[in-house]
Amino acid sequence: MKKSTFLLISMIASMALANSDTLQSALKDGKFSGDISAFSETRHINEGQKSVYYNNTSYIIGSVGLKYESDFYKNFKFVTGFRGTAPLYEKDKNYKTLHGTGDSTERIYEDDRMMLSNLYLEYNAYDTSVKVGRQEMITDWVGKINDGVRVTNNSIENLTLDAIWTRAQGRVYMKEMWGFKSINKDNGGLFNLGGTYKFDNGLGFKAYGLYADEVFSALGAKIIYDGQVSDELGVGGTIHYAQSDEDKNKDDGSVFEGLLYAKYLDTKLTLGYVKSGKEIGWGSLNTAGDQIVQFEEGDVMYERDVKTFYAMLSTSIADFSVTGIFGTTEYKLKGGDDTNYRQNEFSAWLSYPIMKNLQGLLIYDQVFKAQAGYPSLTQVGVGLIYSF
Repeated sequence: MKKSTFLLISMIASMALANSDTLQSALKDGKFSGDISAFSETRHINEGQKSVYYNNTSYIIGSVGLKYESDFYKNFKFVTGFRGTAPLYEKDKNYKTLHGTGDSTERIYEDDRMMLSNLYLEYNAYDTSVKVGRQEMITDWVGKINDGVRVTNNSIENLTLDAIWTRAQGRVYMKEMWGFKSINKDNGGLFNLGGTYKFDNGLGFKAYGLYADEVFSALGAKIIYDGQVSDELGVGGTIHYAQSDEDKNKDDGSVFEGLLYAKYLDTKLTLGYVKSGKEIGWGSLNTAGDQIVQFEEGDVMYERDVKTFYAMLSTSIADFSVTGIFGTTEYKLKGGDDTNYRQNEFSAWLSYPIMKNLQGLLIYDQVFKAQAGYPSLTQVGVGLIYSF
């Protein structure tokens, strides 16, 4: 299926672009971009039980990414790219993770150190964009890199229609290289259809549905407000609810999300609350990912009967861009009794342009209070990225 999908893309691209002087122009006017980067991550378990995933690890990896994007020809455009990553240093080269040998293989899978990051054909005309192939897909319940199809239409003023089909998903990023895994392999993947309408006063409404044959179906809705009090001050918020109808699980999943924010110039404060279903949490809603968990880790938010409160602050200080989030989560374990657990987490991200095309970044995460299956930990990531 994977080979046939890529072959189909190549055939369509050939038919759309072949045997024409314009093809030469489209290819000649295409653009290359990429990055050369190094990233180090160190994790220390402070308290609690260690496991294969939760353990003391330290490593440095090097990564190279390259992307080519042709110019449009007869409304078609071809995009391809790859990334290669290799460990430069591992504190324990013999440590066995779930995905290879060496400290880095929990993030950079040993068998997935070189992968295609993009391979898709795009058609763009009549207020409609169609992308077929490997591409990044970001929406409420789909994330990361997917093999699939995305159709977006803006023919009606203020209305955006978005349809997605994904058959496989992976991660091809500087600090994460995860091989592509099929989604609902034997039953046709996962479908997502949504519509967003934005009024002129900053108010918006979104409704969407998800469907994976013999796994689940789901409906969700959002009310969104994004307004300006003055040129310097903006305020807004989101109310979001979704519920799944599970085919294989006895209980259904659900999630409620509420956000409030205020933004003054380059500084934004967000207050958030997330609550999940009592029996199985989100259920199958996050089969293809989510955009709800804002923490660097946030693992306990995927348990059941979750109640998370958090505050997030983003600002710019001189050339520094800084985001920090602190939150507390009360939850119960899936498959466990009704014991309530609580864990707190602080995450921070800092980036700084060292010089033209060279960026430094720092990622800090601390999980407080060890609980069953979830130890307390400190994690620090440092990176250098040269983009071209």
